[in-house]
Amino acid sequence: MLDPTLLATTAVATLSPYFVEAAKKAAGKVGEEAYEGGKKLVSWLREKLSSDDTKALDRVAADPTNADKQAALRVSLSETLAANPGLQTELATLLQSMPKFAASQNMNQVGDGNVGAQTWRDH
Repeated sequence: MLDPTLLATTAVATLSPYFVEAAKKAAGKVGEEAYEGGKKLVSWLREKLSSDDTKALDRVAADPTNADKQAALRVSLSETLAANPGLQTELATLLQSMPKFAASQNMNQVGDGNVGAQTWRDH
């Protein structure tokens, strides 16, 4: 069985460049590939997920760099995926077919007992 939290985290991370490129309407090969791959992922999410999940998706689309909105979508999507193993397989297959881009990630944490998660895919 696939890890729903990892799948949700990867899906949200994959959506970020799509929404940024869509907002900029960027030209160029990377921008076009990010846009087309993201469009496919958004279409799949809208077709398969609940109205609560799509509301969270809309919030990320409206503000793609907002970490809190991304986190809310990750939690919502992770819960949906945990309850539906069939969707896990579909999403994993879709994510593997997406264009791969170089990316960097940063995480800042303050305080004790914090837990952080990041995903990494082989580019």
